[in-house]
Amino acid sequence: MPRVKAWEGYSLRATLAPSFVRALFEEKGGFYVKIAGHRRGARMWQEGEEVVGEGCGEEELRYWSGIWLDRSLIEEKATHLAAAHKELGLSVSPYDRHLIFVSVFLSRATSWEGNVLRWCKGIFSSADTLEALLKLDFTRFGGSFQLKQLGPALRGYAEQVHCVSDPWEVRRALLSLRNVGPKLADAYLLFTGLDPSAPPTDRHALRMAARLGLSGASPRRKLCALYPCPECPAAVSCLRWALSSIYGSAAGWVQTAFYVHDTLFCLRGSCPQCPLSSACEPGNVERA
Repeated sequence: MPRVKAWEGYSLRATLAPSFVRALFEEKGGFYVKIAGHRRGARMWQEGEEVVGEGCGEEELRYWSGIWLDRSLIEEKATHLAAAHKELGLSVSPYDRHLIFVSVFLSRATSWEGNVLRWCKGIFSSADTLEALLKLDFTRFGGSFQLKQLGPALRGYAEQVHCVSDPWEVRRALLSLRNVGPKLADAYLLFTGLDPSAPPTDRHALRMAARLGLSGASPRRKLCALYPCPECPAAVSCLRWALSSIYGSAAGWVQTAFYVHDTLFCLRGSCPQCPLSSACEPGNVERA
């Protein structure tokens, strides 16, 4: 059984919680069991500062547990955020790109815990290969607009995205699909491991960046479809490019930490307990 060493304060549960990889696992008595895709049936769990796997190799365990991303890089690039969120790795799965697309696509404007995980569990118990998924009627699992739109989106994905490997070409292909914008495209790039420097620019990222004194707007779909970030005429005012430029390969982790921090502290008004309070500029949130 492979074992991988983490760092002091790391948590497998906390790392999986905000990751789209979470939809590929089911928690059973402290074990995370893979319910779909590559190495289906594999298990992983935490023992102290180690993560242990069964039915998988060390590389897979590193990716799924989020330990693969160099912690020293995170601490160098985002010192205060890394100190505040020692529990977080970055869970990705390069082996399950089509399944990550499904969970990302379904996540629009709905509850992750209440709907997306439930939908994915039902879908993946019926089919987990791309070929089988293309034959499914997703409205069997509910009447939401996300499920109604998934079939056409998945067909477009199979035709234009699935076999492309260059991150910028993948992003461009994703943005050619109906109902896929920059946030979803970057979430796909990040959680498939194709590009750890791709931060999905959601409302949490906008709010947290403003609090920490970073300026920038959401990326614009039309421009994203035409230009790679370094060549985009709106790059100077885009938060996606700002985060990628400042944090490099740690940018995706930073966005994940933004999501977790905004959820745990800011949205709850827990300023007295906030480990980032000394760096926070709450008045900036109104401009985010």
